[in-house]
Amino acid sequence: MGRGTLNSTNSSLYRYFSYFVWLLAAATLALTLSIPRGISYPTLCLFFLAIIFSIVFIKRSLSLTRQDALLIIVFALYGLSSIGFVYLDGWHVRELDRPSRFLLVLPVLILLLKSKMPNVPILFYGSILGAIAAALLAAHEVFVLGLPRAQVYSNAIMFGDTSMLLGLLNAVACFYFYHNKQKLMVYLAALAFCCGVLGSILSGSRGGWIAVPLIGLFILIQAKDLIGKKQLISILMALSVAAVAAIAIPQTGMQTRIAKAYEDIELYQQGKTFTSVGLRFEMWKGAFYLFSQAPILGVGEYGSKPLKADLARKGLMSKAATRFDHLHNEFFNTLAIKGLLGLVFLIALYLVPLKLFLSKLRQHHSNWNIKAYALCGALVPMSYMDFALTQSMFSHNIGIMVFIFFIVFFWCAVRWAEELNK
Repeated sequence: MGRGTLNSTNSSLYRYFSYFVWLLAAATLALTLSIPRGISYPTLCLFFLAIIFSIVFIKRSLSLTRQDALLIIVFALYGLSSIGFVYLDGWHVRELDRPSRFLLVLPVLILLLKSKMPNVPILFYGSILGAIAAALLAAHEVFVLGLPRAQVYSNAIMFGDTSMLLGLLNAVACFYFYHNKQKLMVYLAALAFCCGVLGSILSGSRGGWIAVPLIGLFILIQAKDLIGKKQLISILMALSVAAVAAIAIPQTGMQTRIAKAYEDIELYQQGKTFTSVGLRFEMWKGAFYLFSQAPILGVGEYGSKPLKADLARKGLMSKAATRFDHLHNEFFNTLAIKGLLGLVFLIALYLVPLKLFLSKLRQHHSNWNIKAYALCGALVPMSYMDFALTQSMFSHNIGIMVFIFFIVFFWCAVRWAEELNK
C-alpha cells in the first residue's frame, strides 16, 4: 500500500471516529431525560474512547490554548478539593464518586478537542430530541398516570431544572437556525424550547422558573442584532402572553404551585415549618449555625449529621429539616459542609467557565455559527447559579454530569467552530 493510500485511510478513519465521538455527545443531550440513567451510557463510552484515543491517535493534536487549560484547571481543582473534603470528613469512599467525575471528564475534553466536529449542528439536534422526549414523558406522567408532579427517571426538581436547561439551549438553537435560514429547524427548535419549559412546568419545580425571564432576556439581548427591534418586541410580547396563559391554565399546575409558595411563607411566619418553603428556610437557617462551627473548612457532610440533630434538640432547626441529605441551596450547603474555602471553589466553578464563554461571545458577537455554541455554554453556569438557589444540584449525579459534560461539549464546539470558520 502506498504512503498516499495509507494517509488517506488514516484520514478516513479519523473522520469517522470523530463523527462517532460527536454523535455520542449529541446522544448525551438527547438521552439525559429520555431513558433511565440516560446521561451515563454515552458519557461512559466517551470516557473509554478517550482512554483508547490517547494511545492510538495521540499524534493528532489540537494545541491547547490558555483558555482550554483554565477550564481544565478549574475542573481539576474543584474535583481534587472535593476529594480533600471527603478526606477531612472521615474518608467515606462512597463519597468519592461525585467529585471524581470532575476529573474523569477531562480526558473527554481532550478527546473532543482532538476529534473534528462535523460541519452540522449535531449538538442542537440532540438538544431538540432531548427536550421533546422529556416533555412527552412528563405529559404522560401528569395527564395519563395522574401524578401530581412529573419526575420521569429522576426526582421532580432535577428533572424540571434539567428540562428547563434543555429548553433554553433550544431557544439559542432557534436563532442559530434562523441565522442559517433553515426555517423547518427554526420551528423544531422553537417546539423544543416550549417542550423544555413545559417539562419544567409539569415538574412543579419553581426554582427553575426564575430562569425563563432572566436568562431568556439575556438570550434575546444577544440576538437583538440578528432579528431586529420589531421582531424582538414581537417575541417578548408572545412570550409574555404565553407566560400568563401558562399560569392561568389550571392544568399546568403553575397557579397552584405559586399560590402554595405564598401560603407556605405565611404559615412559616405563624411558626408552621412543615411545608416545602418552610423546610427550606429551616435548612438555610441551620446552614449558618453549621458554618459558625467551622467557617474555613466546613463541618463535612457526615460531620453535619450529629450537629443538625443537636440544633433540632435545641430548637434552632426544625427536626423535619434534619432528615435531608443536603440543604437545598448549593451556596448554603457548600458554606456549611465545606466552609469558605469550598465556597471559593464553587464560585470559581461557576464563574470561570462563564467568563470563558462570555469572552467568546464578545469575540464572535456577529458570527452565529460560533456565537450560538458560546451562548449555550454560558447558559449552563448561569442556569445552575439560578437552580442553586433552591436545590443542591451537585448532590445528585445527574446534576454534576449535566453541568460538566454540557460545558465540555459546548466549549469544544466553540473551539471547532472557530477552526471551521477561519
